Amino acid sequence: MCRFLLYKGKSPVLIADLLTRPAHSIINQSYDSRLRLDTRRPLNGDGFGVGWYESERDESPCIFTSTLPAWNNVNLTRLAEKIKSPLVFAHVRASTAGLASEANCHPWQYGNLMWMHNGNVSGFDNIRRKLLATLSDELFTFVQGTTDSECAFALFLNQLEDPKGPRHTPEELKEALLQTISLLNEWTREIGITEPSLMNFAVTDGKTVICTRYISSSTQEAASLYFSSGTRFESYKPGHYRMIKADKREDIVVVASEPLTFEQADWITIPTNTLVIITPRFNVLLYPIKDENYNPHSRTKAVDLSCVYDFKK
Repeated sequence: MCRFLLYKGKSPVLIADLLTRPAHSIINQSYDSRLRLDTRRPLNGDGFGVGWYESERDESPCIFTSTLPAWNNVNLTRLAEKIKSPLVFAHVRASTAGLASEANCHPWQYGNLMWMHNGNVSGFDNIRRKLLATLSDELFTFVQGTTDSECAFALFLNQLEDPKGPRHTPEELKEALLQTISLLNEWTREIGITEPSLMNFAVTDGKTVICTRYISSSTQEAASLYFSSGTRFESYKPGHYRMIKADKREDIVVVASEPLTFEQADWITIPTNTLVIITPRFNVLLYPIKDENYNPHSRTKAVDLSCVYDFKK
């Protein structure tokens, strides 16, 4: 099960403050994941990727990927100490579909859009041909790898009226992502797949961020996902960070498969089968995904993070 995080801030963050410096950074999660559903494979060592937006002059993201384990890539460590960005996607991979290759590493880019996924589409090999057949010619040739995640991105792009357009409204991105989930569920049901799919997706156009915590089941929990927001994200001693809430403003939003800090009050669990929108104005909006798997009576189990991490003030 992969791990990912995303950061959106009014001010750029040094990527090292997300990727390498926190004691439970995304890189440390690649070999010390605490909240995976699949505990049989504790390592996320099948490659990694980080994507970021540099400036207003260039609205397309820059992406660095490698098939090396994230904890063993000196170039990632060097870059993280030099690059600052107001919007960062990072991902460490544990493959469920596709070989270890750079073409299969998250995140992916198309125009100004960037995408990553934690989970798997059950029975993907049996619906891959059908999925690809629905794509436009341009999006069909866009797919270079063999993962369910990249194909899901192409399917998402196919739901947009103009996937290379300079601007996408939050509502447009939301509806395209919900339609992507709906189609994947429809096709897996048609071939009799009963194992649920895990679809924690994240997509951004550099302004809006949309992500989901989703499982195609009305009774089971989706893969873990948390968010934290505030005015400053800072270190108070080596390896230890906290989210400062100086006032009611939301200047920073971080979404992560696992908390990066040891401050339990920093993190809010995103409920299972929920879509999250971070608007260009930093509003954080949560919507229940009301499809055939919607269960209004279900409640996401509260995880006592102090039992998972050694929280120290």
